Amino acid sequence: MNNYHSTSNFNTTISRLRDLLNEYRGRPLDENLSEKIENAFLDLEAGIAGQGAEITKPSENTEQQKERRKFERRNKDKIVDAIGIGLCLLNKDLKVTWANQTLCDWLNLKDSPVGNTCHDIYHCDEIGTAVCPAVNVFNGNVSNIIETWIESKNRKKMCVHHVAMPILDADRYINEALILTIDATESEKTVHRLLLLQRLGQAMQGILHLDKLLHLILTCVTSGYAFGFNRALLFLINKELNVLNGKLAVGPSSHEEAHQIWKDISNKYGSLKDILDKLDYSHNIDTPLNTMTKLMVYSLSDTKEVVILCAKEKKPIIIKEAHNDPRVTEEFRKALRVDEFVCVPLIAKNKPIGVIVADNAYTGEPISEDYVNILTMFANQAALAIENAGTYKRLEDKINQLTETQQRLIRSEKMAAIGSMLSYIAHEIRNPLVTIGGFAKTLSRFTFTDSKITTNIDIIIEEVKRLEKILNNITDFAKPSTLEKVDMQICEVMENTCILMENYFQEKNIKLHKEFETDVPSISIDPAQIKQVFLNILINAVEAMPDGGDLNISIKSGIESIEIDITDSGKSIPQDLLQNIFDPFFTTKPNGTGVGLSVSLKIIENHGGNIAVESKHGKGTRMSLILPIK
Repeated sequence: MNNYHSTSNFNTTISRLRDLLNEYRGRPLDENLSEKIENAFLDLEAGIAGQGAEITKPSENTEQQKERRKFERRNKDKIVDAIGIGLCLLNKDLKVTWANQTLCDWLNLKDSPVGNTCHDIYHCDEIGTAVCPAVNVFNGNVSNIIETWIESKNRKKMCVHHVAMPILDADRYINEALILTIDATESEKTVHRLLLLQRLGQAMQGILHLDKLLHLILTCVTSGYAFGFNRALLFLINKELNVLNGKLAVGPSSHEEAHQIWKDISNKYGSLKDILDKLDYSHNIDTPLNTMTKLMVYSLSDTKEVVILCAKEKKPIIIKEAHNDPRVTEEFRKALRVDEFVCVPLIAKNKPIGVIVADNAYTGEPISEDYVNILTMFANQAALAIENAGTYKRLEDKINQLTETQQRLIRSEKMAAIGSMLSYIAHEIRNPLVTIGGFAKTLSRFTFTDSKITTNIDIIIEEVKRLEKILNNITDFAKPSTLEKVDMQICEVMENTCILMENYFQEKNIKLHKEFETDVPSISIDPAQIKQVFLNILINAVEAMPDGGDLNISIKSGIESIEIDITDSGKSIPQDLLQNIFDPFFTTKPNGTGVGLSVSLKIIENHGGNIAVESKHGKGTRMSLILPIK
């Protein structure tokens, strides 16, 4: 056998080993792979032994023998370096007799490991135990597979599998064990990501509040314990407006903030479960990134925008060079300020509902297609969760509307019955009351020697006046309300009401603060009745501040309605009484009739609006009147 033929055999065996490793790359080691590798190494041993026999000659001197051994070592080194796995030979004392350069690099060994025990270089806890691969081999058993995580010479974290192969001498005795260290990082990452998808899917299923769900989704995208992107933005499709709206963004706004956040998370949380359990949903509300994202709105017909293209095509888009990519507009590029990012569609029931944009703005780590594939699987789960939360929200709104309509109907029927009864009572009481009042006034013109009689007559007259006032309120409440609507500026009505009460405010030491928007539109109202509502609520607010205070009035318009907020700084209304304040004749004031707010609510509802009340201890009470624009 010549050297050429020998080298050819070596190359053939190397190719076999490479094919084996490629076949099993990304898959766990098993007995089948172990047997194939062992057979390949037996072929190598036979080839090397044969080569030695061919080269060795009786006439060979010492120098020639040295050259032959160097030649053998070079061929061995050539073989083991080409394989691409870590190799190490151990004797029966579990000491290293040889290791290839790949293993030294992976284990970050600065000195030669020869002469050290395997524990000194692998730092495992299995040495000498029943699960030690080398011990099993020397005992004639099948090698176990040990999985560990290591940090290589280039600071790369690797998941490796260790397995042992027996090395036989000429008498077929095991005198050494070959330890194979195989990089299983990708297979381990795949398993980890699949388990991660399962955990995140379970976490999302339990959240039906849309804002909380969106926050959870982006936290998973940016958490180092999950997908680990530096920043993430989420957009949702608004079908009514035919646009893609920015809804939420999670991530730091600078390198300094990024490092501080990562440091805080590392110190505070030990796992993804810790982050999800203790998630602060208000953390990103006012961040610059979140504010910018909420201002981003794109028409669904504008396919020049990469996020729209992603939603339309329903597939992820990886942008490597944003400044040269025609799919990225200048506006979007300036907003993100990164050259590499990924857009992943949110698909629910085969329809796009939004897009997630993620980048590594601060670490600069490349975005791989494998990682995007896993993120896409997560996005599909997230889209279904968002769809479920949206459906739940719509059902909740419908239930609330039905409940509110039912309550209004019940209240309307109750007030109609009360009104009918009060009309009868008022009519029956008014006539004798007028008679009593008339006689009392007549008697007051006479002079009595007994001052007690005069005092009693005055009391009768005052009580009659009080009863007449109550009857007037009852009559106002009971009589049917006919609206005489005209188009009018609500700010003007409020301004006139405040002028009417100006002296009253000064007398009660009230500081009035007004904040009216300039572009509030005119609406169709009955100005007299709306003024009565304003008077009732303003008087209640002043009476809640017996020692004076601040009265704030703001008027602002939305798309469909106008909101009038009247806020006092007085005593708050107990929470258990808030639900009763609009009931007829319910009052917390000593001299109140309990009719003013009932009448006010009735007037506002007749205008198609509503009144909401909020009262907090130490902060006063706010009445919010909502009137429709159309």
